[in-house]
Amino acid sequence: MTPGLDPTASRGLSPPALAVDLHMHTTTSDGHAPLADMIAQAERLDLSGMGVSDHVRSDTDWVPEYVRAVRSARRLAALPVRCGVEAKILDTRGRLDLPHALAGVDYVLVADHRVPALDGPLHPADVRSAIDRGELPAAAVVDALIEATVRALESSPLPAIIAHLFSVLPKCGLTETAVGKEHLNRLAATCRRTASAVEINEKWRCPSSRVVRMLARQGVLLTAGSDAHAPAEVARWSYVRAVVDDLAAAA
Repeated sequence: MTPGLDPTASRGLSPPALAVDLHMHTTTSDGHAPLADMIAQAERLDLSGMGVSDHVRSDTDWVPEYVRAVRSARRLAALPVRCGVEAKILDTRGRLDLPHALAGVDYVLVADHRVPALDGPLHPADVRSAIDRGELPAAAVVDALIEATVRALESSPLPAIIAHLFSVLPKCGLTETAVGKEHLNRLAATCRRTASAVEINEKWRCPSSRVVRMLARQGVLLTAGSDAHAPAEVARWSYVRAVVDDLAAAA
């Protein structure tokens, strides 16, 4: 298991620990509370681990300061605090919108904020319109998303967690039923080969139990993420708990 994820991920049909939340944001990016407040909430909940994962882009210049802040805070925290970043997939070659300065960052959340295409990300509204006009097959959107995600995992400079897998599909007017077994087989094989994890995301309520079960049966690492932007959202499990309970019942 990749050091950047251990021991906060569970493999296969072993459900992810709900006492660990690896997806939260602070005022360093678009969160509504500083790092200290997010840690304090995790401590109040008696979590056994947490990770902050603020949004970055290729031109982000605050990562070294961010890493120093997390390192300083973890020395005083009552639980392990991981330092992550969240970056969107840019194209079907798997390029991630990451800055070069990543020293001290433990992991990257690989996110489908937009639809990756050959020449760059497409806005979901534009993709939806193209689908509605019959100019773009739904299958091509799913194929592109899987291709981009697989390549992103293969090229990631950091241990990777796929954040809110397939969250972009509803924005394009699609559902996870458009994702076939062959797509998930390829994704699972890549996750195993690269020791990457798939997150069950509370905010976006994805991926579905069906997808989680299929990935879990193939030995994919699983994590839980609240996508919290405020202390009250930290490890506030509803959807994640339901998926985990379903996974446990299937074990």
